[in-house]
Amino acid sequence: MSKKFIVFFTVILAALAMVAMNAVSEEAKKDEKNKPAHDYVGAKKCKTCHKAQYTSWLETGHATAYDKLSDEEKKKPECIECHITGTTAKDVLLEGVQCEACHGPGKDYKSPKIMSKKKWPADPETYKAMAVEAGLLYPTEEDCTRCHQKEGNPNFKEFDFEKRKGEVHAMDDDE
Repeated sequence: MSKKFIVFFTVILAALAMVAMNAVSEEAKKDEKNKPAHDYVGAKKCKTCHKAQYTSWLETGHATAYDKLSDEEKKKPECIECHITGTTAKDVLLEGVQCEACHGPGKDYKSPKIMSKKKWPADPETYKAMAVEAGLLYPTEEDCTRCHQKEGNPNFKEFDFEKRKGEVHAMDDDE
């Protein structure tokens, strides 16, 4: 087998392992058959409505997390599990720590029926509940420290959730 095929195959296997092992919320990610309950769509889909968040995220280490790995590290599941988001239903690798790595797979909650900028302000609690039911997560310190931990991380920096959460992307009032 060619080296490129082995690297590609390893990355795909590791991405699938990351989806299974590094769930932000087990209940939100799994159905009764232990399969992902929702599909990933990728940050470019989120950008459609969340331009400020997307643009500011592009300037962060999360956006380029995968690129920071060496070719050797990209072959290691223990490295890429924190440096990718996962794969879409069409097996497209979502490189870097994209929106859905923190907010959960977005295929179902990205629906205009839920994420309507016209409807949400009029009844935020109802639409927030609908989004959460459809898989939207509001990350906690525990979610972040699944990756931001010293063990196995040669580039670890102390992690202060309250200080760092505003560095991920521009924040809305309800985040």
